[in-house]
Amino acid sequence: MKSISTIAIFGLVFLTTTAMAGEDEFELCQSKAENLVIRAANCDIAIRLGELSKEQMIVALFNRGQANLASEKPGIALEDFDAVLKLAPQDTEALFTRGVARRQLKQYDAAIADFDRLLALNYQPAAKIYLHRSMAYHLLGNKEKALADLRQAKKLDPADPVITDRLWKSEQLYKQQGL
Repeated sequence: MKSISTIAIFGLVFLTTTAMAGEDEFELCQSKAENLVIRAANCDIAIRLGELSKEQMIVALFNRGQANLASEKPGIALEDFDAVLKLAPQDTEALFTRGVARRQLKQYDAAIADFDRLLALNYQPAAKIYLHRSMAYHLLGNKEKALADLRQAKKLDPADPVITDRLWKSEQLYKQQGL
């Protein structure tokens, strides 16, 4: 009888510790200050423990995806953003970052489709979408659409130095190429 009580107490302590560890990992998964590798690992542990609510799962998947994207692992990140969009189809941040991951994976048409959907959903700032979509068009070799998107981005956010620089460099490059 004594051994059954000991086993029961051990089991209760183990389950409590595991649940608390899952909560700790989820909290660390949300931390912006963590090293990206550590952040992704904490999110992974929280996800694998399987004790997250739907909202927490969305946050953990998104944060792990962002950490992997920033760590130059767009293929792994894409899986997480796809999973987020299955749980929350209108999540515009996941849709945006999935578009970026797809562009990095050279899935340009799919990236453009994500950016088009964001524009249809009235995502803000729209200049950001035009900038990223212009990169996909450029990589597809569609110079006219790339320039049109950069000009639209500049019109929407004339003070953005990245947009200004990218537009100027693209115009110079395309002019040299005879466009």
